Amino acid sequence: MLITHPKGLYSINYDADKKIVYETPVGLWTKEDYAEYHSQFENKIGPAINKQPWVIVSDLRKYKMSDLGDVMAKHTEWLADNNLQYGAIIVDSAIVKMQINRAISSKFPQQAFLNEDEAMTWLKSKGY
Repeated sequence: MLITHPKGLYSINYDADKKIVYETPVGLWTKEDYAEYHSQFENKIGPAINKQPWVIVSDLRKYKMSDLGDVMAKHTEWLADNNLQYGAIIVDSAIVKMQINRAISSKFPQQAFLNEDEAMTWLKSKGY
């Protein structure tokens, strides 16, 4: 299942066989953008995963960090409540990787990586 934002702010791709969601946010978002993105998880990804264990790969290399802490916290709660097992985050620099690994939520295990191969190796080591 592939979901794309009409203005290119994100793509969300759910691989039902592997139980992996791949997401790629792009640019700087408003609270309204984030609310619309979150609604895709509530209305499409949620029913597709149906509370089964799953993982997410978030490619943040084209995303501009936004001051959206409250809506991001709500989304993180939803992910945890819907049985997310692991989150692999792909970033574009070692400094960002270090910052993310320090600031990671404890709702579910997450790890930042510099490329998709490292992220997928980590998820495979977790059984995905």
